[in-house]
Amino acid sequence: MKNEKLKVEIVNFKTSLDYAYNLEQVIEIINTSPADFLLFPEVCLTGFDYENWDEVNNFGEYAVDKLSKINKSFALTLIYKNKNYFCFFDQGLKYKRAKYNLFGNEKEYFEVGEKPEIFEWNNLKIANLICFELRFIDYWQNFRGVDLIFVPARWGKERIEHFKTLNKALALSTQSQVITCNSANEYAYGCSFNAWGKGVEITDKSAIVEIDINENKKIRKKLNIGIK
Repeated sequence: MKNEKLKVEIVNFKTSLDYAYNLEQVIEIINTSPADFLLFPEVCLTGFDYENWDEVNNFGEYAVDKLSKINKSFALTLIYKNKNYFCFFDQGLKYKRAKYNLFGNEKEYFEVGEKPEIFEWNNLKIANLICFELRFIDYWQNFRGVDLIFVPARWGKERIEHFKTLNKALALSTQSQVITCNSANEYAYGCSFNAWGKGVEITDKSAIVEIDINENKKIRKKLNIGIK
């Protein structure tokens, strides 16, 4: 990136029962946002609608096609082919990975995906964890020194303090910028923590945060932490 600064919108999104309406809202938010990048909560288009599982999967494939036509950069998770995919769009679908660590009754419906990994975007090292995967700290070691870690989630309200603590600990341990967005259907929460663990927490509405990539690079250089 030229100026090493990135405006990210953490989108406080509540999923309705109408998939098409949800998709329309997501597209409108993306197209009208002044941010460089937007992060939405986990399965924001359909939720975990197990009673209509075939419809959920079919809609996921339809949504990928519609979202791929948008000339913006954003990420969310979508359900299709019986997997929960983290989808990273940048003028088309540039990267996807299906959730590996399934939680509760997800194991009855989803196929296991791939372990979290690092990919590149605009000369930045990017990683992501999907909701429950945040608890598996083995991934943290592999992420040391990446530029950005995205965590879309649908974390239950009764465990939200765990969620907040883990995200800050992830930023501190990896010396990376961690950006998370939790579903408003559970508990509207988002955060952006830098490599010092400093940042903002969002609980009532969407917000745009400005990330200084150079600041995190300076911190990592000072502490001599890099990608293994």
